[in-house]
Amino acid sequence: MSHRFPSIASDRSLALAVMALALAGCSGEASKYSGRWSRDLYGEGEVKMNLASNGNVELMLPSPRWPDSVDMKGHADFVGDTLLFKADTSGSACQTADARYVISRTEDELHIAGLGMDNCGGRRAALVGTWNKT
Repeated sequence: MSHRFPSIASDRSLALAVMALALAGCSGEASKYSGRWSRDLYGEGEVKMNLASNGNVELMLPSPRWPDSVDMKGHADFVGDTLLFKADTSGSACQTADARYVISRTEDELHIAGLGMDNCGGRRAALVGTWNKT
């Protein structure tokens, strides 16, 4: 009768493969769009966006009309080419319903178009358009 003992090497390889898959999933789809971006806001000045690989979004609207700080912060989920801000009034009072945007990227440009309504009109005005990598 022969007994086989599990190989420590194969267990270690399996553990490493699982960790690699878990780490790859952390960056998610947002990582291909992440970076610092800017665009002209309808002749009022430059709006800036920091889009983190974890989906955190910061929008800075142009001054002097708006203060020189982060004006809007939120978290977006990325589902394929859709940017989704889930309803969450704890983050912003206007965020009473989900807001969706279609997003695409070339090397140095990011294109964002609105899908349906966004109860946070300022976010929609800031997001929709063509962004340039800064």
